[in-house]
Parts: sequence; structure tokens; C-alpha cells
Amino acid sequence: MLLLLLWESLSRLAILPPDAVPPVSAVLLELGRLLGSGELVGQVGLTAGRAVAGFAVGGCCGVVLGFACGVFPGFGRAMRMTVEFLRPMPSVALIPIGILFLGLGFGLCVAVAGFACSWPAYVAALAGADAAGAELRDTARVYGLGRWERIVFVRAPAALPQVMAGLRTGLAVAVAVAVTTEMAAAPDGLGSFILESSLAGRPERLYAGIVAVGLLGAGLNAAFVAGRRLVLAWTPAGGR
Repeated sequence: MLLLLLWESLSRLAILPPDAVPPVSAVLLELGRLLGSGELVGQVGLTAGRAVAGFAVGGCCGVVLGFACGVFPGFGRAMRMTVEFLRPMPSVALIPIGILFLGLGFGLCVAVAGFACSWPAYVAALAGADAAGAELRDTARVYGLGRWERIVFVRAPAALPQVMAGLRTGLAVAVAVAVTTEMAAAPDGLGSFILESSLAGRPERLYAGIVAVGLLGAGLNAAFVAGRRLVLAWTPAGGR
């Protein structure tokens, strides 16, 4: 709150250039107007759909790949060079290639966001694959559980808390990358809305779009945390 008051004061006193940093009150009024007219609601819906779809695809792929690499060491060693080549690659660098195959819009945003958010999920699942220690796995073997039963009923549940932590990070990444991709190669969505507002010299709309991105990220995070609490209700921490 103090930061917002400082922003409002500095802008009103023209210490910050009002044409670049408008007062908070002007941004909030513009945000309310855009939401009331429905103009911004549609853009939020487009970005949310792309981010969630990318998160679903990328998160699943990252979890499966990471868990498989952790459970099957031979497979992990075979994949290591490929993974370490792809993992540091900036997702936005793939936009030109994606345009060739997917064109502009939904498919491209989903693919790029999915690529970006798959790696936090991969790292978390790889670490979680060893969450069930050797003692627990040996106990399961003594009780007669086969290899696949130990994977499904021992190692997978033990990995779940770490997997959910990685997926939560991946969700935030998916939102950020979806917006970035919209700025570069989409005719609509919050990213395109923010870029067009900047080019048109309309800072109130620009900051209203940025606030909408923050609200979208916070809303998706809250929904994920609620779902995680249900999924991990059996754990001692209760999914907190």
C-alpha cells in the first residue's frame, strides 16, 4: 500500500513522467472501465486458456520424463545430453520455428509455454523419484511388491509433494511465457493488448493490462494451491 501511495504521489507531482508512469488512480479507473466494457475480460480469457493448455501439456511431459529418468537410471543417462541441451534454451528462441509449423495464435502460445514450463516439472519429478529412500523400497520388496508395483504405490506417491511444487513453479512460468509469446506473435491476448497499448502511447491501458496479468497469475495460483491441498491431503503437511 505504501508503494502505491508513493507511486501516486510521485506521478501527481510530475517527479515521475505522467505520460510514462500515470497515477495509480488513473490505472485503476482504466482497469475498471476495461473490465466493465468486457474488452479486457476477453483478452484475459484468451491468455488464461493458452497458459493453462501449455501448462497441462508441458507439465505432464516434464513430470513423466523426469520421473522416468529418476526411476530408470539407464534411460536417464541416455536422455541427459538431450535434456541438458534443451533445458537452458530460451523458450522465446523457439517462436520463429513455431511460427513455421503452427502459425500465429493459440497453438504457438501453447507450444512455447508448454516447453518453458516442462523443465521445472522435470527437475522436480527427477528429484522426487528418489524421495522414497532405499529402506522404504527394500521394505516394499520384502512385502512382495513387484517392480512396477513399487513404482506405482511407493515411489510415485513419495514423489508427489515435490512434483506439485515443481508444477506450481511451472504454472507461473506458463503464464509469463504465454504473455511474452502473445507480444511477439499473436493478434490478441493480454500480451498483444499490452504491446499495442504501449505503441499507441496509452500508458493507462498498458498498466491496466499488466495488472490484469498479475491478477490472472494470482488467480491461477490460488486455484492450483486449492487443488494441491486436496491431492496432498494424505500427507503430514496436508498439502500446505
